[in-house]
Amino acid sequence: MIEGERAGVIAGTEIGKLGFVHSALIYQSQHEYLDVVTRFVRDGLDVDEAVLVAVPADMLALLHDALSADGTAPDDLRMVDITEVARNPSRLMAMEGAFVDDHPDRRVRIVSQLAWPGRTDEELIACVEHEALVNGAMDGYQVTGLCLYDGSRLDDYVLADAHATHPWLWGGGGLQRSADYAPDAALQRCNRPLPGNPGAVTYVVRKSADLRPARSFAVDYAGWVGLSEDAIEDLQLVATELASNSLMYTDGACQLAFWRDDEYLVCEARDTGCFEDPLVGRLDPGPCGPASRGLYLVNAISDLVRTHTTASGTTIQAYLRFEPSAGPTG
Repeated sequence: MIEGERAGVIAGTEIGKLGFVHSALIYQSQHEYLDVVTRFVRDGLDVDEAVLVAVPADMLALLHDALSADGTAPDDLRMVDITEVARNPSRLMAMEGAFVDDHPDRRVRIVSQLAWPGRTDEELIACVEHEALVNGAMDGYQVTGLCLYDGSRLDDYVLADAHATHPWLWGGGGLQRSADYAPDAALQRCNRPLPGNPGAVTYVVRKSADLRPARSFAVDYAGWVGLSEDAIEDLQLVATELASNSLMYTDGACQLAFWRDDEYLVCEARDTGCFEDPLVGRLDPGPCGPASRGLYLVNAISDLVRTHTTASGTTIQAYLRFEPSAGPTG
């Protein structure tokens, strides 16, 4: 046992003695944010750890200034705008896994702000799912994760979920065990029924020969609502992969549905299968895992993916940001 752990507190200098450390900081001010994150990053760099910082662009700029010498970031520091790379929260785990794989012989630190203020309720549920699942996915890896939550702007239920999904919380100058840590219960709360849309257009895929006409159906609908050509290509791929996955793993038909939801176009797949492994599609399966590559591509393309599964069936909804066609020029 690490000195101090008996009391439930671990100092930052002792983190490297642990395996995967999944921690949350609920900050109350920008000053606290910058102070804790810059010290966390510098402590890692000082002991030759590679560091990934994935936060929204406004805070990324401030951190870059604080951590850079003469405007140049350290070689072992990678900084990315999380609103771009993990707009879909289900993408973050693949990026984290790739960063770990890029440094196989070193401990790494990952700073992330996945549940930034302004997220929709559906997006925040997907954030909770990621934070709960990453505890098992990264177990045993030499990773120290610092997840950031704005205590002054996020709702209380979001902060409560941070306590439930992170075994460690920052406070009092070190890490403390979360008394409310219960990731399995958090996952159960996230597995809620997904509402359909009575105005949706639908197409039933019963066999592989139905995939081509299903793609044409999706293209016709997307063209009717004015989706851009690039977005139409994305929709074709998402619909194909969702339907193909259903045909591969279930004995029944897959019902595809499409509708407009504010700035998104939603592609839904409903079937009679049970989604048993929630990590499928979140990590790059590589060349040896073609069966799960379809859902990985869906997550990579979509701006949000939500899943509800029971013993009698599964619903997956993929959200694509609505990019209207430029229309004719002349």
